[in-house]
Amino acid sequence: MKMKKHFLFPVLLLLAVLVAGGLIWYFRSFPSPPQKAADRFLSALSEGRDCKGWLAPGLSKHPFLSLAQESEIRQFSVGRMEWEDKKHGKVRITLLFPAGEIHTALPMTKEGQRWLVSGLPKTTFYTYGVPIAKKMNEKKQTVWALDLGNQIVEIHSRPAMEIKIGQPVSFHTVEGKLIDIQALQPVSLSRVLSLSDTVLEDMNLGYFKIQQDFPVFSKKGGQFVFSGSYAMPIGSAGATLYCTPDHIGRMAILSGQPQDACEKIRVLLQDSEYKSPLHSRIEVTCPNDYTVQSVPNGKSLSFQKGETAEFKPDGKKTVVCKNGQVLDSSIFRWYITTQQEKPLYVKTIRRNHTDPSTGTPYQGSLEVANLNGQLTLINEVNLEKYLCLVVPSEMPVKFGLEALKVQAIATRSYAVRAMQSSGYRTYGAHLDDSTDSQVYNNVGEEPIATRAVTETSGTVAEYQGKIVDTRFFSTSYGYTANFHEVWSNRKNEFPSEEIPYLTASPQFEGNVPDLYHEENFRAFLSQTNLAGYDRYSPFFRWSVTMTREQLEAVLNKSLPDLYRQQPLFVLTKCSDGDYRSMTIPEDVGTLLNIKVLQRGKGGNIMELEINTTQGTFKVIKEYNIRLALQPVNTLRGKSPVEVQCHDGTVQKNFSLLPSAFACFDFERDQEGNLLDIVIRGGGYGHGVGMSQYGTYGLTLMGKDWQEIIEHYYPGSQLKNIYKKETKGKDAGK
Repeated sequence: MKMKKHFLFPVLLLLAVLVAGGLIWYFRSFPSPPQKAADRFLSALSEGRDCKGWLAPGLSKHPFLSLAQESEIRQFSVGRMEWEDKKHGKVRITLLFPAGEIHTALPMTKEGQRWLVSGLPKTTFYTYGVPIAKKMNEKKQTVWALDLGNQIVEIHSRPAMEIKIGQPVSFHTVEGKLIDIQALQPVSLSRVLSLSDTVLEDMNLGYFKIQQDFPVFSKKGGQFVFSGSYAMPIGSAGATLYCTPDHIGRMAILSGQPQDACEKIRVLLQDSEYKSPLHSRIEVTCPNDYTVQSVPNGKSLSFQKGETAEFKPDGKKTVVCKNGQVLDSSIFRWYITTQQEKPLYVKTIRRNHTDPSTGTPYQGSLEVANLNGQLTLINEVNLEKYLCLVVPSEMPVKFGLEALKVQAIATRSYAVRAMQSSGYRTYGAHLDDSTDSQVYNNVGEEPIATRAVTETSGTVAEYQGKIVDTRFFSTSYGYTANFHEVWSNRKNEFPSEEIPYLTASPQFEGNVPDLYHEENFRAFLSQTNLAGYDRYSPFFRWSVTMTREQLEAVLNKSLPDLYRQQPLFVLTKCSDGDYRSMTIPEDVGTLLNIKVLQRGKGGNIMELEINTTQGTFKVIKEYNIRLALQPVNTLRGKSPVEVQCHDGTVQKNFSLLPSAFACFDFERDQEGNLLDIVIRGGGYGHGVGMSQYGTYGLTLMGKDWQEIIEHYYPGSQLKNIYKKETKGKDAGK
């Protein structure tokens, strides 16, 4: 029986639909060339084979590759292809790591006849982090908050993943999801002795490698607070270092509240000329028996009274000798101690009170360490004992008890700030014994200075809860300077940020001129009979006369040297009138003129223009200006350059211009050629903070030490760091 025609068409249509659907299903299920390429790439990656042949150029060092091999891709699947055009698209993929699944896409690009992976999942390795919180999002996913110090990151993880709040970890994420996490191992440190950019030194445990920008936290009230990179005070005890299994320190947590000060300060001792903290040889002796120890390896050497221990570098080791014979060596630092409270004498360092037959005495203990093949010498001493040798080295004892008390407060405050910072961390010290910090032990102990230290014991100046930056200098010319108009900040920005208690102020009683303007400054400087607090100083007013040839010889050396040291602050004027950082010629040519471009509120020169036949140069910041114009004679057959002082005395060949509170006059011939330069100035030093001669002058006016501290550091309060309480005028009594 024949099928009726009206039934034939639907059947054929149905068959066509079925065939078409089958074809669509077949071709859709058949992987496209990009999907095949993605599959082969992931197969090679998961099996540890070379997969770079499937990658577009520039991806061979992508962090995802190493992470995938380290953390193991247990399974993967390749999904649909999302076409952008005939040569570009994305392949959806799923990756199964031990820590969970990642759903993402691989960008694909056709290069010639081949399809290549042109992008990889975003991968981030966090070397450290502190888990601080856990929550569930709206998708019922576990979200962790991890503190990285400078930011908080949120990551997703499997609900069952074991992460402990407060347990430092390192971890990887792919597309923001946790893939791998490793608990960092805690190491209890005994005492941190030095901290370079790559190495931490512990007293008992020796050296640890640390990561760059080493983060330090403190724990307050159960909360982690980021202290800063490398913000671990030298000498601090009880910190915990968190390391990887291969003993690389990733971060540290300080225990408890950071102390305002510890009892002992660590002083880096310079050589006899105060030119370098590095020594090629160190000799130590003592009038009593003493011991030389290297703690991490348990080495100990005994010396009898009068015997000399000699230390020499030998590669990375420090060798200890006696009578020319090698006793032992160590890669760790050597500690030199004596049981009796007797000083140790360093025979290889000379100071003003040194007896050549014995050397320079130091209280406390000494440490010798090897730094890149040379030796450093640290004196660890009680803070108050340290001050007894700083105060008379920094201020003449003839200034009297009240002035010396002011100096004691300033030096103690400076020292405590140094103990809280890490400026000398590479050397394992808080500060050094030169003018770069505070001069220490250049003058022996004086009874009146010791009394000043004792009667102010523990007293420092504070401003809004922080130790005051007690800058001080020798002499003002009647006005001090603003901090920010003298120094740049850590970013080399100048002027820097203002400090409210280090501001320019008059050091006399009377009308206050506007010293920004050159005419006003000159008029003020010309007041040689000004009743300034500093008028008793020989440098209250001074003058220097140099021939053009003498100053040219100085500039030929100083300007190129300054440029090499501080290229941002020694600039060259270009044809368009702008100043740029450019190499300074070794011969600057004939000096034509010197011009002040900018003064600070106190009258200090901030910018100086030096015009020569080889160019026009701008020198920025007072110290650079003083160094550029150093009043010395370097020409053969010429007399020394003299600094004519206010009291009629003469100083010869200064290494720096006494101050940047100065102006310039010129002697020229009939053709206008420069013959001589006369520099008139006042004051000695940078001019910021407390003036030592001004302090002396104020005591002669009947001011006590508390009033003088308030005068030079306005708004500050006195605090006793040992009693942990803030007081007024009676602090320290």
